[in-house]
Amino acid sequence: MKLQKFSRFISVIIIVLFLFSGSAKAQGSRTTDSTNKDIRVERLVGLAKVWGAVKFFHPYLAYREIDWDKALVETIPKVNAAKTPQEYEAAVNSMLVALGDKNTRARIIGEKPKAENQIAANDNKEPIRVQNGVLMIDALAVAKAISGANNLENEFLNKTKENILLAKAIVIDLRSGEELNEELSYELNYYLEAAFPAMLDKNVPLASSRYRIHNGYTPQTGSTSGGYYSGLLTSAPKTLGGTGKAKTPPIVILVNENSLATEMIGGLQAAKLAFIVQDGEAAEETGAAAATIKLPDKIEVKMRTAELVGADGTIGFAADLIAPKGETEKTAQRIIAENKFVSNRVKTVSANASQVSQKDKTYPEMEFPNAEYRLLALFRFWHVINLFFPYKHLIDEPWDDILPRYIPKFEANKDAADYQLTFREMVAEIQDSHGFTQGTNKSAERMGRFSPPLVVKFVENQTVVAAVFDDVKDVKVGDVITAVDGVPIEKFRDNYARYTAASTRQSLMRNIHRDLLRGQENSRKKLTLRGVDVSTREVEVVISIAPNDPRWAKINNKEKPLAVFAVLPSGFGYVDLSRLTVAEVDKMFETIKNTPATIFDMRGYPNGTAWEIAPRLTEKKNVAAATGSRPIWSEKYLDDPNFRANFTFVQKLPEPKGDIYKGKVVMLINEYAISQSEHTAMFFEAATDVTFIGMPTAGANGDVTTLILPGNLTAGFSGHDIRHADGRQLQRLGIQPHIKVAPTIRGLLIENRDEILEAAIKFLQTSTKK
Repeated sequence: MKLQKFSRFISVIIIVLFLFSGSAKAQGSRTTDSTNKDIRVERLVGLAKVWGAVKFFHPYLAYREIDWDKALVETIPKVNAAKTPQEYEAAVNSMLVALGDKNTRARIIGEKPKAENQIAANDNKEPIRVQNGVLMIDALAVAKAISGANNLENEFLNKTKENILLAKAIVIDLRSGEELNEELSYELNYYLEAAFPAMLDKNVPLASSRYRIHNGYTPQTGSTSGGYYSGLLTSAPKTLGGTGKAKTPPIVILVNENSLATEMIGGLQAAKLAFIVQDGEAAEETGAAAATIKLPDKIEVKMRTAELVGADGTIGFAADLIAPKGETEKTAQRIIAENKFVSNRVKTVSANASQVSQKDKTYPEMEFPNAEYRLLALFRFWHVINLFFPYKHLIDEPWDDILPRYIPKFEANKDAADYQLTFREMVAEIQDSHGFTQGTNKSAERMGRFSPPLVVKFVENQTVVAAVFDDVKDVKVGDVITAVDGVPIEKFRDNYARYTAASTRQSLMRNIHRDLLRGQENSRKKLTLRGVDVSTREVEVVISIAPNDPRWAKINNKEKPLAVFAVLPSGFGYVDLSRLTVAEVDKMFETIKNTPATIFDMRGYPNGTAWEIAPRLTEKKNVAAATGSRPIWSEKYLDDPNFRANFTFVQKLPEPKGDIYKGKVVMLINEYAISQSEHTAMFFEAATDVTFIGMPTAGANGDVTTLILPGNLTAGFSGHDIRHADGRQLQRLGIQPHIKVAPTIRGLLIENRDEILEAAIKFLQTSTKK
C-alpha cells in the first residue's frame, strides 16, 4: 500500500541510467581535466542528452513556440570552447535559458553552499506540538523519524489526529534546506496522505499533474496510419476524503523551493482550505516535478518534467503570500492571530493553451549544413532511435556508443556528399532493412549512378553475374567476381555495406548487389572473374548504363513462366502472391478449390491479400495471427532503467469471405520477402499447417515511420516490434524455411531453373500420397 501511495504523489524523479546511461559510464572512468582529448566529445554527448530529454519531455515544448534547435546550435560552440567545468556549466545553462523555466538548470554538484537554503532546525522541539492553541507539524522531521523507524508511523499519525481536535489552527512546515531524496519524499507523502483527511470535514478534489506522452514516433513525412501520437496528458484529479468530525480548522502550510507541492497541497489551496506561505523569494518554482541528468565534470541538470494543474484550470504552483526570509513561521502565527488570510497569489497560464506541432524543421536550404546543424542531425536521430526504435535491443553495438563515435565523423564532413554518406552510415547502424534514406542525391552522385552492362546477385555465398546486356561478350552469366580493381570482393562488399541498413545478412547481400558495381559515367572497373570452368581472367567493363536506360526493363522484368494463379501439370495449385490482387482472390480460390495442395509463392512483395486469403485456409475461429508493440514514453517511466512501457496489440484473422480451402499449403520464401511479405507468412502460419520452403526471409517487419534531419534528409525505421502469434522473434531472423533450398549458380543462372519451386513440387508429391 505504501508503495502505491508513494507512486501517486512522488514529484521528484531521478533519471539514473536509462536515457542517459552513456554519459554516466563515462564520468566514472574519465578525468574532468579539460586537456583530456576526449572531454570535449564527452561534454557534447552530455549536451546532446540534455537537449533530447528536454525536447521530448519538458512540458513547455508541447505548447510554447520555442526554437529548441537554435538553442542547441548556439550552444555547441560554447561547449567546444569550454576550458573548465564552470564554463561547461555556463554553456549548458545558456541553452536551457531559452525555455524561460527557472526550474530547469545546470549546476556543479556540491558547489552551491547549503547555508543559503538552510532552515533553522527545531532540534529541541517535538515535530508535532501544540503552541498557543496552534498545532505545529514539522512534517520533514516526522518523515525523517519514520524513515529511521517504521514502527513510529502509527504513533505520529495518532498524535496528529489527537491534537487536531484540540487546535484552533494548524501550521504544517514543508520547508527543507535541500532537495529531498526519494526515501524522504516517500515518507513525507505517506504521512501527509494519512494525516490530511483527519483535518478535513469534507472531500477535497486534488490538483492534477500534466506531462507529455509519446506512443511510438509519429512519422515526420507521409502517412500516420501506424497509430503513433504525441500529446500533453493531464491526469484526472483524485480526491482527499475528509474524515474530520469538526469543521476544518484554518491550515497554513510553509514552503520553500525544496518543498513538495504535490496535488494534495494544490487541491487544498484551490479549495481555500490551506493558506500557503513561502519562505522568501524562491529561486525556482516550488515543487515542480523534475528529473536529474548527470553530465561530465560533476555537473547535473535538473529538468522540469511535469506541471501542476489547479482545479481552477491554471498551471503551476504559487504561494498565497511571500514572507521575509526567516520570518515565515512568525508570519504564519500572525496571519492566524489576526485571521487575515488574504492571498496575493498570481495565477499562471491557462491549462487550455493549444499544443504546437511536433514536426521538426527540415532546413531544406542547407544542402551542406554547418557543423552545428550536422550535430543537430546526429542528436535528433540518436534520440529518436534511443526512445522509439522497438528493436534497439537487437542492435549489435550498444546504442550509447554511437553518439561519441559519430560526433567526430559529422564534424569532419567536408561537403554535402560527405555529410550524406555519414548520414547513410549512421542509419545503417540500426540494422533494420526498413532503415531507408532519402534526399541523398549528392552522396549518390559521388558513389556513382551508372552501372556496367551486367547484373550481379549473391548466389552460393558469392557475387555472381546474373545477366548481361546483349552487346557484352567477355562476361558470361555464372561468372563469379572475385575482385574489383584488385580489391578482394569480400572487402569490396564490406565497404559498400557500411551505407546499407539491413536486418540480416541475406537482406544485406540482396540490397548491396543491386548497386554494387555502380560508378561514374564512362569510368572503368577491372573485374577478376572465375568462370564456370574454374578458369580465372580479368575483364575491364565500362560504367555506361544509366539508371533510366530502357534496357533494364528487358533484363530485370522477364516475363514469368507461370500465370498469376493456375493448376500446375502436377495437379497442385500455384499462386504468385507478388502479382495477385485482392480483386482476384475469389477467382483464385475457385481455380484451386479441388487441388490436394497449393504452392503460394511469396518471393516478392504482396498486394494486401493476406487478410483475404488466410481466413479461408482455416475453420478455426478467433485466430491470433501476429502480435505487435511500440514504445510508450512519459516522465512517469523515466526513473527506472529496468522498466519499459509498451502499447501492445494482437492482430487476429478476419472472418472468411468465402469457402474454406482444405488442401495442403506450401509457401515459397527467400530474401526478397520483407515486411508485409513476412506478415503474410505469419498469417498463413496462424491459419494452417503451412510448410515454408526456400531461404530465410529478410527479417524486417513493423509499420515504417520516418524522421527528418537538416538538409531535408529523411530516414525510415520500423516503428513496431512485430512477432509471431506465439511471441517468437521475427526481426533480424526472418521466416525460417522448414525445408531449406539454396539456389545454385548452375541451376538458377545457367540452366534457368526454379530450384525452390521444384523442391516444393517434389515435397508435395511425396507428402500427399495416399
